Amino acid sequence: MDEQTYTVITFAPVQGFIEKSRKLRDLYGSSYLLSLLSWVICQAARKQGCSVVSPASINVVQGMPNQIIIKGELSEDGVGEIKSTFYLAWRIITNTCREWVEENLKEWEYTWKRNWDLWGNYAWEFFSARGKPGDSITDVRELINQAKNSRDWTGINWQGESSTLSGADAIAYPRLGASGDPRKYNYQQEQTDITNFYQQLSLKLGEVLIQENSQSSADNLEVELEAEKEDFSQLSEEEKEKKKQEFIQKYGSSFINVREQLSIPELIKRLITHRIILAKFKHNFLQNREKLGEFPVNLNRIASELSPKTFKDLNRHKDEAEEKKYWTGWFQGDGDGAGKYFKSLSKEEEEQETNKFSEEMRDWGNELTENQRKYLDNKGRMIYAGGDDFLGVLYCPDRQIQPKECLELLSNFKSGIWHGEKQKKITASVGFVWAGSQVPQRDILQHCHQAEQSAKKKGRDRIAFRVLFNSGNYLEWVCPWWVLDMQDLGKVSHDFPHIKVPTDPKKQEVLNLIESYQDRNYGKNWTHFYQDVALLESRHAFDGERTIVDEKSVNNPQIDIALSLIKIYFGWEWYEIIANTNNWFNQYDENDIQIFTGILGYPKLFDSQCSNDLIDKIVKKSKDTYQVRKAFNDWVINLAKVGFRLTEDKK
Repeated sequence: MDEQTYTVITFAPVQGFIEKSRKLRDLYGSSYLLSLLSWVICQAARKQGCSVVSPASINVVQGMPNQIIIKGELSEDGVGEIKSTFYLAWRIITNTCREWVEENLKEWEYTWKRNWDLWGNYAWEFFSARGKPGDSITDVRELINQAKNSRDWTGINWQGESSTLSGADAIAYPRLGASGDPRKYNYQQEQTDITNFYQQLSLKLGEVLIQENSQSSADNLEVELEAEKEDFSQLSEEEKEKKKQEFIQKYGSSFINVREQLSIPELIKRLITHRIILAKFKHNFLQNREKLGEFPVNLNRIASELSPKTFKDLNRHKDEAEEKKYWTGWFQGDGDGAGKYFKSLSKEEEEQETNKFSEEMRDWGNELTENQRKYLDNKGRMIYAGGDDFLGVLYCPDRQIQPKECLELLSNFKSGIWHGEKQKKITASVGFVWAGSQVPQRDILQHCHQAEQSAKKKGRDRIAFRVLFNSGNYLEWVCPWWVLDMQDLGKVSHDFPHIKVPTDPKKQEVLNLIESYQDRNYGKNWTHFYQDVALLESRHAFDGERTIVDEKSVNNPQIDIALSLIKIYFGWEWYEIIANTNNWFNQYDENDIQIFTGILGYPKLFDSQCSNDLIDKIVKKSKDTYQVRKAFNDWVINLAKVGFRLTEDKK
């Protein structure tokens, strides 16, 4: 039997593409573009006579990961052909966006083509690794990781101001790249030109949507006005024109707010979500069908999903001062330890299991997209970004969603949404942000990413709750899923008998940690717990006495007070679980795969010399380790602060 040959191809943006996204529309746009470029690579590989191991279901574009595993003989020239096809698709995207702007805003003199061409040529790094016959997929993955360490990218220089979103690149406007005497540079004039350009562009994006249908624009306006319970027939011509301009402005601002100043990549991510521009891209794509193939049908979903009619309730720029602004919940998540799972597979099974894993995740992503309203109880939407990445928003269009509603939805996320009816091979970590009404969307998305990373760093298979105030300050509490998800707790208690599932003695109901809370009057008022912790903190009751450790003076905290608070407010059963130091740290199997998620997470956070098979070492001395006691106290303190915010009634 001939030994198989594998090639791994991946690509990465020179500037972060998804990570740098600062608005939800950016995330949608970047997610679809990444998926499209992955799809192009898969189709090009098949043209070379190869098969694609991962991603599975390559005829479905949405949610494609950017690492492609190819089976078959693929020469260096073949890889070069795939790379050429990849860059062709990207240049069609950039040229489509630029040409549409130039064709629709003809009053400007454009000097920016060279900068667009540079982004067309240098926006991405393309990596490939070809294994030898007999090399495993894991071997070739190691090669691609080595290739990614040798970055070879070209930075794009510019003159002038940087974008207001990322601050990393030049503002895209018609005079970008214009040559001139630096001594005659007029900053005020440039700012005026940029402002005027984005005002005109925003209005044009709204105008072409209003005029898109073969019906008159008045017919479209009539539908909109009926939705707002206004009688179109009773309006004068002047009032109709005024309403038309209002809708043009509203539609346009859902793509670009007039106060924004975007770089070329940021502008591309916005424009490609516009139905008219997407149609133009499809036309240009099909002009190159001999090399690119047919246009992927389900890419059209991006325009309908981001239609201003369905997307306007998430626009956090509210120009009307009297318009009600609400707190909203945002969450971002990612699978845990996929790399370790693949490494645990034998050479004989890794191809089949890799393909199966990819198929499971893509089926999950498709299911998530199709049934997100069911999963979120019609209180938000989710984006499947590809692979095992996802993002969601929890909100109600016409009222303030309560933080308790968000908490209830996320409490069952692992068992109800992540695993569902079919257990995944890996777990997930999620960062949730309960964001103030005045916090800009770009800041929320940044905090979502940070909260997710916090969940990862604290030990994975957990959720980080972050309360983000309008001032920019925040509170955070991180816990394992089994603290909230009772199905997960049932599974954990089956595998680890030292954890007993708490039940309400009166109702015989299984209650998670938050639901088990009782104040001193046997009610659900978190103010008691919150105020007790605040008072104890103000008196430094958690700090303990000063002591010398490694020639440094440190606080030597005690955990008796924190444990007493758990017993008082959450009952004896949860006290027994939380007080048991065996439940504090992660545990791992012989393949270094996490099999138990501890409250405090990685043991190495507290003892760098502690290997995963020496958990008992740190458990035994945990009460003698001041870092562990401090971490436990912080966990209880943050539970009080964040729990108070997530259980209050928002007006």
